[in-house]
Amino acid sequence: MKANIFGLIKRMSLLLLGSALLGTLLLVLVFCLPVEPMRKHVFASLDQILIREDQVGEDAFSGYLWEERETYTDAIMVQNAIEKVAGKNVYEHAMWAYHYDLEEDVWTPEQSLKALGEEWNTDNMYLHEYSRYWHGYLVYLKPLLAVFTWHQVVVIGIVLQVVMMAAVIFLSLRRKKPGIGIAMLVGFFFMKPVLVLISLTMSVCWVITLAAMLAMLLWHEKLELKKHYPELFLMVGILVGYFDFLTYPVVTLGFPLCTYFLLKEKETLKQSIGKVVGYSICWGIGYAGMWAMKWIIADLTLHTGTIKDAAWSIIGRTEAIGGRPRVNGGWYVISLNLQEYKWNLYLILAIVIAALALGVLLTAFCKVPVKQVLSEVASYFTIFCIPFAWIIVVQHHSALHARFTFRIISVAILAVLCMGISLAEEIQKQRRQEKSVKKS
Repeated sequence: MKANIFGLIKRMSLLLLGSALLGTLLLVLVFCLPVEPMRKHVFASLDQILIREDQVGEDAFSGYLWEERETYTDAIMVQNAIEKVAGKNVYEHAMWAYHYDLEEDVWTPEQSLKALGEEWNTDNMYLHEYSRYWHGYLVYLKPLLAVFTWHQVVVIGIVLQVVMMAAVIFLSLRRKKPGIGIAMLVGFFFMKPVLVLISLTMSVCWVITLAAMLAMLLWHEKLELKKHYPELFLMVGILVGYFDFLTYPVVTLGFPLCTYFLLKEKETLKQSIGKVVGYSICWGIGYAGMWAMKWIIADLTLHTGTIKDAAWSIIGRTEAIGGRPRVNGGWYVISLNLQEYKWNLYLILAIVIAALALGVLLTAFCKVPVKQVLSEVASYFTIFCIPFAWIIVVQHHSALHARFTFRIISVAILAVLCMGISLAEEIQKQRRQEKSVKKS
């Protein structure tokens, strides 16, 4: 047992260290690419990146996109991709993530990107850095912008996401687990799906989530047999820490966890809870560990002060909101995130209540063993609690960026739905066994 644990720790440590070194190398390499073609392609479609209010049509859809637009972080991503500061080498660019802004104390990325223009005039602008994040999205964004316009990159992203979702549905049907595909689509519905599809910032976590689900659908038996699921969840956390902008990372944990419990053979209550907790810890080690590796590498090589900056950022993002007690503040921030759904909030409540009532009724009338019901309910209930626990812990960030973070509530919806699916599958199995007994 101890040998297995030490072996797992060794493998996870090597994966984390190797990912950090590879991630650093890839960033350095993409900063070697010339930025002139990227700038040309960006400014050719600048009006599409930063849609103006006077460009919005009278139809409801364009009005919705204007009202709910998320161009702030997208503009930061684009500018980081096409930035090149004189006198700074490629490694400094990779670690510091420089960008110019019109303002010294606050960031105005949309206005700054407009002001730079095709001449790239940085006079009367201030140089900022953003070294806390890896900015791993630059590994694919810079090469794409070197070849395609911004609009074409967005279309490529949409096609990729649609193909991946279609693959999840196909593989779930092939495995005779249609509930996985259905649950994925329902969960996606509660993430403002159109905005996820068209935004580079918002699509990162979703693409990683789909990739994890596809890996599980393709290789579940091998992962289970060789006990490699801890490494899978570790890698998911690493990828989120590398590519994401702290948008809605919990989705990359919750959706794969639900997928796992729909795929696995039935287990005891202790085993189910143990795996939810264990895999969540592995994901957390990958996520937090990858971030920490960036701070350590940047500080050791360039004395950036990133560790100190990141520490203060963590303190700020996790502090209780508005001087409230933590739990009280957590409930307040949860309500802020729920408000992002507007009319959908009633639908959320209806689904949760209906699923719970259905589960109780099915269990009562179909003679499913109580121990099996507890095993199924406990694992999904634990997953259900994860997004709310995240909001309570990281409540300042969850309040400030509710437009991003509300998407993690889709994990709670998914967990309730998957619990109903799992109970229904158990009931069908029970009925087949009863029919088999009667025939014999």
